Amino acid sequence: MIEAPRSILNVFRNWRIQSAGFLALALGVTAIAALQPDPVDSVVRTSSIPATVCPKFDDDVRTTALLPSSKTRIKSAASRKPTFIKARANPYLINNNSIVVKGSEVTSAVIRTRSGAFTAATTCLIGDGDQWFVGASGSLGSRSRIVAINSGLSTSSLEISAFSSDGLASTRSLAVPAVSQREIRIDALAPGAVATAIRVLTQSGRVSIYLVEEASRGLQTLGGDFIASQTPATKVTIPAIPSSRSGRTITDHQIFLVATGKRAAVIDVELISGGSRFTPVGLSEVTVQPGQVRSFRLPKELGRRPAAVLITSTEEIAATVSSTIGNEFAWSAPAVAIQNFTVNVGGLEPVVTFVAKAIRVDVEITSRTGKRSVKRLNGSEILNWKVPANSRRVAITSAAPVHIGMSWSTADGFTSMAFNPGTELERSSMPIFDIDALFDR
Repeated sequence: MIEAPRSILNVFRNWRIQSAGFLALALGVTAIAALQPDPVDSVVRTSSIPATVCPKFDDDVRTTALLPSSKTRIKSAASRKPTFIKARANPYLINNNSIVVKGSEVTSAVIRTRSGAFTAATTCLIGDGDQWFVGASGSLGSRSRIVAINSGLSTSSLEISAFSSDGLASTRSLAVPAVSQREIRIDALAPGAVATAIRVLTQSGRVSIYLVEEASRGLQTLGGDFIASQTPATKVTIPAIPSSRSGRTITDHQIFLVATGKRAAVIDVELISGGSRFTPVGLSEVTVQPGQVRSFRLPKELGRRPAAVLITSTEEIAATVSSTIGNEFAWSAPAVAIQNFTVNVGGLEPVVTFVAKAIRVDVEITSRTGKRSVKRLNGSEILNWKVPANSRRVAITSAAPVHIGMSWSTADGFTSMAFNPGTELERSSMPIFDIDALFDR
């Protein structure tokens, strides 16, 4: 028998030792992996609703916030302190500075009222990086202005562009120091413009932007309302366009719109009113050049109940509708399609307008005494529902996405407010590595 050389035996012996080592290592890794929890189960998921800002302009107009409840926590937007305190009142009168409202699933709203002159309403918002406002005037007799509220602890920078019927009118940069607010007059951005479109681009920080338009004759205030911000889209739905005030028919309605991209937009406008849906004369296949603000009149009579406008465009647009009677006017803004929305109406009795092909919603109403009732509403195309007297909180749940807005009239004036969430749930996740799995116990 021939013996194998010693060198070959040594190689074979070393290979066996190394193989055993590799096998032991593989078994060890497998054991650790078995002890380690599933990665999907080892993630901490957190969610929170960011705070929103309710604006107070630098004037003597009575400003009231409709908060989720009197226990809602708030703080001044001009304060560096992180501490929030209970509002202790709802509605809450905003006296000096804009306020920051602790995040809640209930949307907060703000109402500006000048006795005998106007009432205006909008939702309280978190900052958005790119906002458009359509319709404000820079002409004589208009006190349209933007307020930029920086509730953060660092300086924010904005780029503001103003457009008129002739196209781009001006662009300016604006720095907003920490925990402060700045107001900018529209007539300084587009002097003499009958109607404007304003784009506010936030380049750094988080700033809440609002725009109000007020008309005046000398020292006399004639009317006023918020113009809500929006994100351009190719399909725009504007609900809750007021058709009457105190029994008087509103006959002056105009659409203002701008093509926000670099190409011309071809638009079609449909009006939903009184259960019918039709295209007004002259509002089919209309071409709108980029950056040019256009206005079109709607029929004089929209019916007895609030109406809605649907705009379809080949390019992204931004649009609003103005409704005027006497010296008072209201601006109706687009509403995004939503399925859930909760708001405190503060005892008001607005008409809520739902717009969708098929409407099936449940409405939970909480009264002033805390009593709750649920009502189911069904319809198609458009449905108007009046909030009962002494209601406080209205919670809406829809079977499918629906566009919603509300409008109301008081002795001071009338207004419209689209139901757009002031904020969205912010979610984050963090993986966890269980170090104990590496050690025997």
